[in-house]
Amino acid sequence: MKLPALQFYPGDWHKDQGVQALSLEERGAWFELLLMMHDSDERGVLLVNGQPMSETVTARRLGLDNQTANQILTTLLTYGVASRREHDGALFCRRMVKDEKLRQVRTNAGKLGGNPRLLNQTTKQNPTTGVKQNSTTRVKQIPTPSSSFTTSVNRERGTATAAPAPALKSGKSASPKKPPGNDQPGAPAPRPTLADIQAHAATTHPGPEAQAEAAAFLDHYQSNGWRVGKNPMTDWPAAFRQWMRRRAQFQPAGSAAAAPPARARTAPKPPDPTRYS
Repeated sequence: MKLPALQFYPGDWHKDQGVQALSLEERGAWFELLLMMHDSDERGVLLVNGQPMSETVTARRLGLDNQTANQILTTLLTYGVASRREHDGALFCRRMVKDEKLRQVRTNAGKLGGNPRLLNQTTKQNPTTGVKQNSTTRVKQIPTPSSSFTTSVNRERGTATAAPAPALKSGKSASPKKPPGNDQPGAPAPRPTLADIQAHAATTHPGPEAQAEAAAFLDHYQSNGWRVGKNPMTDWPAAFRQWMRRRAQFQPAGSAAAAPPARARTAPKPPDPTRYS
């Protein structure tokens, strides 16, 4: 199959030391040879009707005389830009041959359903019949249709087949999901009761003051939806400890220590009758 386009990388062309060592005429001749190799029966190899292209035909295709064409081919081989095959002497491009082999591998893998490495996987049980198979049995991979293809097929059939739920083993029941707690970062903490807060306060701050603060703590955060600022509370014990450390900032003004007395005024000076005379 003839490919309509040539995979060309300008960055690789400019970074290749061998290509950059060529003259402008030699680089132009090498590019023309690449176009011939692209259209060859064996992509990447300079062939004519399945046979290596002779130097005379190569010179005629390039529009050069035989001597100039032979000098250019020698320079290409000397600088390692082009290579010759040992068994038939055909000129070829290493990069183009490598890309063609990779394209063929991907094409063959696509016909079989995708990644060729997946074809070596084994299965212990047939998913459709439930019959156990030998561990050495090779299972051919089935191509997975795209989402758009599956949707169109289901629309034509008028039904969407859902995957059956896995059957539970006898004697075992499905365990419910664990609710998010403090072990998940960013998850809202479970809301405590007054008994929980008082029990925590008795452990960390013994005394009647902590019990009273526990009720105030519960009323405050129940009223704002258990939020610290704009974020949900994730650890209420830590929030209560912070509450106890900051409770002195919210004490009434009368409970604060009395302010130091103002400096006593000095005795007034006696009037001077001669001051305004």
